[in-house]
Amino acid sequence: MEYCEIPYKQEELESDNYQRNYHFLKELEREVLSYEVFNHSFLQKLASGAYSQEGVRFVLTQFGKIVIPFTAAICKLMGNSPELKSRFILMDNLYEELGNMKYSQCHPSLYSEMLHSIGIDQKVFEETATISSIRILNNTILDAVENKSFAIGCAWLGYGGELTIPNNFPYLVRGIEQASFENIDMGYWDRHGNRDQEHSDDATMVLCMNTTFEEYQDIKEAVIDSLTLRARIWSDLEEICEKNYSKFSVINGKETEVLSKEYQALHEYYVALNSGNIDKMKNSWSKEQTTAFTSPLGGIIRTYQEVIQAHEELFSLPIQIDVEYYDIEVTVLNNGFCSVGRERGTMVIGNECIDVFFRTSRLFIKEDGTLKQLHHHGSFEDIAIQEKIMKLLVKMTT
Repeated sequence: MEYCEIPYKQEELESDNYQRNYHFLKELEREVLSYEVFNHSFLQKLASGAYSQEGVRFVLTQFGKIVIPFTAAICKLMGNSPELKSRFILMDNLYEELGNMKYSQCHPSLYSEMLHSIGIDQKVFEETATISSIRILNNTILDAVENKSFAIGCAWLGYGGELTIPNNFPYLVRGIEQASFENIDMGYWDRHGNRDQEHSDDATMVLCMNTTFEEYQDIKEAVIDSLTLRARIWSDLEEICEKNYSKFSVINGKETEVLSKEYQALHEYYVALNSGNIDKMKNSWSKEQTTAFTSPLGGIIRTYQEVIQAHEELFSLPIQIDVEYYDIEVTVLNNGFCSVGRERGTMVIGNECIDVFFRTSRLFIKEDGTLKQLHHHGSFEDIAIQEKIMKLLVKMTT
């Protein structure tokens, strides 16, 4: 607690009931800290600068849809408190959220000022549609704090929410820094840090004082549901940002940044192709019988075995390939993705270096949980270059 004295006496904090509840919550915390919400791939990519400034602006606008209603939920939870001491602890949290009774320092006010500093005024914010997973989270929290037991309301709003902030916020701040906004107001983010761990500790204290053994399972389910919903929000934002705001427009196999699973699959293919690594190439392709490769060097190659054999033959020749995939359009599907783009680079055949340009499209499917290439179509943009390369290959193999 930051501003109010702890209302509980020491003997209350040392009671068997409190200690039993505390042990249950700490065990639950250890269990859920491995959940996706804490180090979600979206947060890692955001922090690595994977998205455009417009994408980060979109993310911050959506996150505001969670931040700004938060104080209303605390007020409703306080009204549902069964006794004064719990309400007193919640008041400490609310007092800080409301800027120590300074309107300009209220968290919603600070967040609105931050949005305004990056070009999102109140009207734009209100007119921006809220993604469905955030609507579901907000509606479920309001239902919990109004209609469920006080302990369940605390689990949804506090333990299932405050627990994520010390971990998630540094990712968000790093993502903002990577976006290089001019004159962004960071007042809201500056207020978060150690105090958020204190709020999480306060939520634990309140729960320990208002939990019965009979509610353990319901509390556990509430915390897991809250964290799962929050992870869904990150997943939804990731999908939108990958589709509309990704900065990775070129893939060549040399990437070191955190990539989406779709771009990672493309990356691994180009690692295999440009290094002539047949083992990596084998790992890139699907073993489905409908696997097919329309090679720019001619013909349609079908089945996994024949595709791999064709690559083995190519890699056995004195050819060096160094190409990159660009002008990429990725469409995420239910069980994979397709991509359309172009390739450019060089092929060194014998002692001759030739600039090459291809049109290429791919279809990847999920196979044992991993994205594998099912169809690949490639064609030369310049027929004269194709003819030249084919003649060199024929000469090399005869």
